[in-house]
Amino acid sequence: MYKILEPIQVGPMQLRNRVMYLAMAKGLSTPDNFITDRQIAYYENYAKNHVGLIVTGACITFPDYPSKLPMQPGIYDDKFIPGMKKLVDAVHSHGSKFLFQPWHPGITAYGCDATEVKAVADFSLEEIKELQNTFVQGAIRAQKAGADGVEVHIAHNYLLEQFLTPLFNKRTDEYGAQNMENGLRFTTELIGMIKKACGAGFAVTTKINGNDFNPEGMTAEKAAKAGPILEAAGADMISVSAGGGLTNILGMSADGRSPEGWKVPLAEAVKKSGVKIPVMATGSLRHPEYVEQVLAEGRCDMIGMGRGLLAEPEWVVKLEQGREREMHHCISCMHCMNPVLPGVSGCTVNPLALRELEDIVLKEDGKERKVAIAGGGPAGLEAAVTLAKRGFVPVIFEKKPEVGGMELIGSVPDGKSKLKWHIEYFRNEVERLGIQVNAGKEADGDDIAALDPYAVFVCTGSNPVIPGSIPGIKLPNVKEVRDILADFPEGKGKQVVIVGAGLVGLECGATYASRGNKVTIIDMLPPSDPAATSTEQMLAMGHAMAAGIDIRMKHKLLEITQDAVKAENLETGESVSIPADEVVLSMGVSSNNGLYDTIKERFDRIYNIGDSDKTGLIAEAVQSAFDTAAALD
Repeated sequence: MYKILEPIQVGPMQLRNRVMYLAMAKGLSTPDNFITDRQIAYYENYAKNHVGLIVTGACITFPDYPSKLPMQPGIYDDKFIPGMKKLVDAVHSHGSKFLFQPWHPGITAYGCDATEVKAVADFSLEEIKELQNTFVQGAIRAQKAGADGVEVHIAHNYLLEQFLTPLFNKRTDEYGAQNMENGLRFTTELIGMIKKACGAGFAVTTKINGNDFNPEGMTAEKAAKAGPILEAAGADMISVSAGGGLTNILGMSADGRSPEGWKVPLAEAVKKSGVKIPVMATGSLRHPEYVEQVLAEGRCDMIGMGRGLLAEPEWVVKLEQGREREMHHCISCMHCMNPVLPGVSGCTVNPLALRELEDIVLKEDGKERKVAIAGGGPAGLEAAVTLAKRGFVPVIFEKKPEVGGMELIGSVPDGKSKLKWHIEYFRNEVERLGIQVNAGKEADGDDIAALDPYAVFVCTGSNPVIPGSIPGIKLPNVKEVRDILADFPEGKGKQVVIVGAGLVGLECGATYASRGNKVTIIDMLPPSDPAATSTEQMLAMGHAMAAGIDIRMKHKLLEITQDAVKAENLETGESVSIPADEVVLSMGVSSNNGLYDTIKERFDRIYNIGDSDKTGLIAEAVQSAFDTAAALD
């Protein structure tokens, strides 16, 4: 038996296993902070799938404070208790335990002017007591709702952590950060107050940072000192995280550049401090074999998963049933950090994420009817797997020697290798379900017709946009970005110009730069409005800028020569010449719908799926494929 599946005692709570769903602020409440049916279904789904302990994202505890997260559950008034109870009861009905997370952002300015919020030094002693009492009232409401406890959030640069280090705390009194005891005083007093108000049967767990990415902030060494103090104050568990909106937002939810388990050493430091209460590790934990190794080595007692469980809600159940090879694994693409509308998946690899209210169940009514699938990229593979689970017999035609499509190419840039985990999932499922793959075979209408298929799915992807009117566009030093990623050039010291500052262009540029090349990126568009930009795009832009890339927005490509790119500055009208040994075109894509247009009249049931219908994100292609395959009559 896996150790991760063993029960564990956390204060008054007996957990059926050592897996906790981490707090994620998904914005599923109403604008006025009431819990919704969608929110209940979301958390209940994790309980149905045997997650031992579940915690909400940040709960609005101080409604009059200017900084707050939108559409999070409120615990600042008794009016919320009925909804809270409904949520807790739903989770308890499946044997899981549940915590609320009272929260104060401090100087983290969500949705407000930073000048409106108070620094730690600005709170009087009377105000500190008021803050503590308000936290306690939130805990009391959680208890009245039937919750098993609360998680005291001392991490991610929020208020309680702001008391903890001189990075934020400039006080000189007993709540100053001169030492760990004083820095934790607000928290240790709060733990005692909650314990007194709610009794010994109510759990109080804690979350701390092991790294603020600033020497004045939290470090693993400081976290190790904090552990025994928190235990002595009555904390029932310590979860160890990192980062925050004020020091490094990626420390909270790392992108693909962070390896699996990168925060585990931070938890290990707390564990080695000698605390007897459970210590939980977080940090891109995905694979059972890795998690099991971490536990076996005694580096922690529990594991916390957020995005990992969003990608695979059945993680625990599949582990219990020996179905590890059927697991989706989060690829750290950051798509889940974007706003998610009802009916739209919040995950690239899981087309059902955040769609729990829809109660989608695959009918097993395929009756071994054949379905031809043109294209073995993520859309074609998702369609094939879904159809096979329903009892259809999908047959994939893929013109490349292996399946994977654009995910194979997309996995090449720095920080994108986790895309291969998604491909690995599909390949495992293709093998398990016995799906026929005709690799190296580009399907045409006759090939498809020879199958006498019940239905046809066209998933032929996209083609690059290459304007033929640009002088020099066909020179030998000009490459399309897909060709570059398929066989990334070796060497350094080159001057590279990339045309197009989209996601792929930025990722390609950062990879060139990391290999010792001077990179310039040009794009006709103005700089993106951060509020209207996806998380993935913002991160890619940040990585590109950090790599020292010269990014020139509002620059129009005019001409390419053997050794330069000529462009027009659209703001000034000035013509500029940029030295270039290599030019990479990343100017967008258009739907590759030629096959569909050619054969659509030949078949009664034919569906154009993913980029071949409408170009977009992998998540959109996967959901389209799943939904179409699930609905096939």
